[in-house]
Amino acid sequence: MKRFLFLCVHPDDLEFNCSVLMHHLAEKGYSIEILCLTKGEFGIFEEEWKGPRLAKIREQELKDAAKINSISPDHVHFGDIIDGFVKFDKETIQKVGKYINKLKPDIIFAPEAYFTYYWHPDHINCGRMAYYLYKVKPELLDKKIESLYFYTTMMPNFLWPSNDLERTNKAFFQHQSQWWLLKWNSLFNPFDKFNVFWNRIGRWKYAERYRRIYKDKKEPEPTLLARALLTTIYQLNVINPPEEHFKVPRLKGTDFYEKVMELREKYDFDD
Repeated sequence: MKRFLFLCVHPDDLEFNCSVLMHHLAEKGYSIEILCLTKGEFGIFEEEWKGPRLAKIREQELKDAAKINSISPDHVHFGDIIDGFVKFDKETIQKVGKYINKLKPDIIFAPEAYFTYYWHPDHINCGRMAYYLYKVKPELLDKKIESLYFYTTMMPNFLWPSNDLERTNKAFFQHQSQWWLLKWNSLFNPFDKFNVFWNRIGRWKYAERYRRIYKDKKEPEPTLLARALLTTIYQLNVINPPEEHFKVPRLKGTDFYEKVMELREKYDFDD
């Protein structure tokens, strides 16, 4: 039986992007593991919530959402990387490799690293690490990964259709701490999932979009339209909080505060 790993950065990433496919695989009896590299410690703008307080809430939210998708909470795992500090460097790659070695998946789903419409450094670096471990340095993994798929991609070559987003929305709305984002879900989720690929998969209402990465094939070149859209998205960079956001002065003297300040210095954040 194949083992699937759904890799994400924040606790609400998968419900928006992969919920239909995750539920289908779980219902078919496949082994599904979720690995969230952070606990979303900075996923809210109110100062009094940032840090371990929010992390505890978001951990439970992801477990509740996974349960709706027929995935047991004991198959939900969290890394010890802090939200906002997911970097593509040797130390983090080795850490993610150890997580993957522990879970021993056959197939991995991760955020799109190169042709993404969701420009967020944490997401992109997560995808780059998955790509690196799968295609560039597979010897860092104990078990050969059969396939890697990217979600949040602008260049899909694999589609998973559905006619109803009711259960997907129910899972997504477990993330009540993210109400600032949830309130837009009813508008953007159907738009994001709307099936424009009738010639490929038939007249389904919705389709989750993925890009399969092939070890022995050259990466595709984006179309002129895709290139223009990607350039615009990268330049706008509208969904990333400023570096000032990743501070917790009220927690001064705690281990979490010291770790955040250490990371800010390590990665040259502005102070």
